[in-house]
Amino acid sequence: MLVFAYDGSLNGDWVAHYAVRFAASTPDRCLRMLHVHDAAPANHLAERVARIADECRLLGVGFSAELHPGASAGVAERLIALCPPGPGTTLVCGARARARGLAFLAGTVSARLLASARFGVVALRVVHPGVLGQPGRVLLPVAGHPRGAADAIPLLRLIGADLRHLHVLFVREASRLRLHDPGHVALERLLAEGRAYVARVEDEARAALAPHGFALDASVVLAKDVVGEILVCAARHRVRLVCLGASERTLPERIVSGSPIERVLRETTADVAVYRGAR
Repeated sequence: MLVFAYDGSLNGDWVAHYAVRFAASTPDRCLRMLHVHDAAPANHLAERVARIADECRLLGVGFSAELHPGASAGVAERLIALCPPGPGTTLVCGARARARGLAFLAGTVSARLLASARFGVVALRVVHPGVLGQPGRVLLPVAGHPRGAADAIPLLRLIGADLRHLHVLFVREASRLRLHDPGHVALERLLAEGRAYVARVEDEARAALAPHGFALDASVVLAKDVVGEILVCAARHRVRLVCLGASERTLPERIVSGSPIERVLRETTADVAVYRGAR
């Protein structure tokens, strides 16, 4: 089940393009929209929801819209209660349109949804509304987790036919001293381990997304500034969407403005999807 948490804002309209396109890549081709409001729904809400319904109709996607009062519980808690738990559910939501205290996710409803881990969550920051949820070129930074590409596969499947080129990036951290010694044995070992890991990720992505056709390549970089390399790579490959995994260590509700996820969200020139699967 694909669920879209819609806040009724212009930013929410931009995120909706992704939600509709994602729904078109699911087996049941259905989108369930949830809007949780504190008081009465805004006057413009019906018109905005109608536009999302029209977009679904054009793509042959079934659409249902539900309006729920927040009641005494918070918005995040209400959304969590409304969504079936488990890996069969993915909820799409949005980051802030503008940073608050340099943060796009910290302290938001989306951060609490990511932290719940009761179902899959994709939180999007849309930088270029004109992409209309069709990124084409996608960057997948990986961090060497034993699960490989397993956590990213559900999101890549949702992108579906809108994925034309996938670049996998593995940035291995190295001290400044080692970087100044290119012949250092430890650096060669880090590169070799990185290439072996990335080859595994590439194989997993090809197998999981077959028979969908897309270009796939990868790079392994030694650097002191991981986020800087992600941003440089995104610009070099002209990607339109960067996919970032939120682990227990980097959950947005626990991070501050200087954290890696927030820095990418703040400095990105592409749309960003922060994802986490059910646990």
